[in-house]
Amino acid sequence: MRFEETKKLEADAAEVWKRVSALDEIPKYWHGTRTLEVVGENGAVVHAKVKFAFGGSGEADISKDEAKRLLTINYTSGPFTGKQTIVVEGGQVVAAWDVKFKGAFRLVSKWNEGHFRSGTVHALERLAALENQT
Repeated sequence: MRFEETKKLEADAAEVWKRVSALDEIPKYWHGTRTLEVVGENGAVVHAKVKFAFGGSGEADISKDEAKRLLTINYTSGPFTGKQTIVVEGGQVVAAWDVKFKGAFRLVSKWNEGHFRSGTVHALERLAALENQT
């Protein structure tokens, strides 16, 4: 599954980047992520355990590029694997997904794409808003 969603910023870009890059707040904005627990670091890469709201858990390697205001989440295990990027640039916040579903989740991949896309739109709305919203 590959797709990209964009939302025009209502808040200041620096504030939106602060929200995007605050790993402990990912569940606040990305409601499909129930919890994200940082379990280690290897240089600029953070290793985390993730529990998903739809069931299942996995692991991810996360990196931040402060200069580019780019967050990259590489899901290495769980119901899906692949990459999500979130970038704050040009007066907008952009999220892109490139993941493959595994096991039973492949059987409903069409539904999953719609669900992921809708969740991404809502997360970007929360991230880009003038006030912190949950």
